[in-house]
Amino acid sequence: MKLYSAPLKASLLVGLILAVRELCPFWPTMAFMEDVLFFLAGLIAGIRLPDLDLVIPGLSHRSAITHSCIPALVVWACGFSAIAAGLALGIAFHLSSDLQPKAWTGGALIKFPLLGSIGMLSPIWLIANVIGCLAIFMEVVSGEPVDARLMIMALCLMGAGWYFFQEEKRPLLPLMTLGFAVLLVHAVRGGTLSVKQVWQYFV
Repeated sequence: MKLYSAPLKASLLVGLILAVRELCPFWPTMAFMEDVLFFLAGLIAGIRLPDLDLVIPGLSHRSAITHSCIPALVVWACGFSAIAAGLALGIAFHLSSDLQPKAWTGGALIKFPLLGSIGMLSPIWLIANVIGCLAIFMEVVSGEPVDARLMIMALCLMGAGWYFFQEEKRPLLPLMTLGFAVLLVHAVRGGTLSVKQVWQYFV
């Protein structure tokens, strides 16, 4: 049920935003909220999106197509940057949690269509795509106004708190992975490996 409810909620939120945009005469004065809400919709969908391979014909569980930054890249390429940023962050949350299976065998391994499992390269694939997702997220967020960035940051913290402490029972490794990936992406973008510098990047 969770597989369907998250994308459905995200779709309803996007539809509501588009309806309000057309019908509310005061929307132009609150336009900065639009990207924040689109980001939230993407985040809601992204947290569950990788496991849609369970219901997509032709894909094995832990498919390389859904367990990657590819969905966020496609949405970004279509021009929906705020949704892509949320989607990327949600996928990054999910992939970081997938780094701690009981054993790296069977359903825990990343699988490519036609090629099959990539075996013990699976953790590397997951980490690389966590970094890719966060690169998309940070690239989009850097172009948002300060007020929008602050609200997105608040949504990030609430989303991470809910996901890692309510849905996942072992949050330490995923959070360490996300922290490392954020610092790495920030450094590549010209910053320094400093938590303070990353915080200033958002605010």
